[in-house]
Amino acid sequence: MKTFGLRKRLEHSIRVRLGRAYRPPKIHNLGATMFGGEGYGAWPCLAQRLNRHSVVYSVGIGFDTGFDRALIERFGLVVHGFDPTPRVVEWLQQCPQPAAFKFYPLGLAWMEGELSFAAPTHEGAVSGTVVPEAVVDRETVMVPVSRLSTIMSKLGHDRLDVLKIDIEGAEYAVIDDMLQSNILPDQLLVEFHHGKRRKGKFPVSATRQRVDALIAKGYKVFWASSSGREIALALA
Repeated sequence: MKTFGLRKRLEHSIRVRLGRAYRPPKIHNLGATMFGGEGYGAWPCLAQRLNRHSVVYSVGIGFDTGFDRALIERFGLVVHGFDPTPRVVEWLQQCPQPAAFKFYPLGLAWMEGELSFAAPTHEGAVSGTVVPEAVVDRETVMVPVSRLSTIMSKLGHDRLDVLKIDIEGAEYAVIDDMLQSNILPDQLLVEFHHGKRRKGKFPVSATRQRVDALIAKGYKVFWASSSGREIALALA
């Protein structure tokens, strides 16, 4: 078992050196709890910072609301979910959610209005994208999008306790917009997409740049996946 663990760490170290994975400069042990199981759709949070009054945005729902339902069940809070994907909207209509899960068929972006959305290439997949470079030569539909500042204003929120975003490459521009607007959620859970898209591919340096910018704003990384694509940060 020790040999297997050492081999995995060595393989990850090689991927980092080759620029195929990202390793945060430091991961702080802040006592995170995993919500939503241990597989797809699960995310860690700092439970000691949450209560029934916490404001939670879950952006990019996919076909899994396990994380959202786990927070609702544990704290009795409301989760505001956002996803413009037609397949997700249809799935949610067929799979009733708790009353405390408030869903909006809206995409989070760096602008207001509509963007071309490239649907998933496989029938069973759910991950589409609004990244401009990635929608070239693909079948698209127009979906409504909005900036985080506008969404918060419309919903009457002046703070975010948790913001989870899995938006297939759009996270880079969204984080830039958040930082420019000085919107700093207490806990920020992000799936980055370095090296995952053939068109409009984001390099590891794009992820490193945003994480460094967030750290400079007072965040600490308290969890990261082995690839560094999933990162959880909290304000110090």
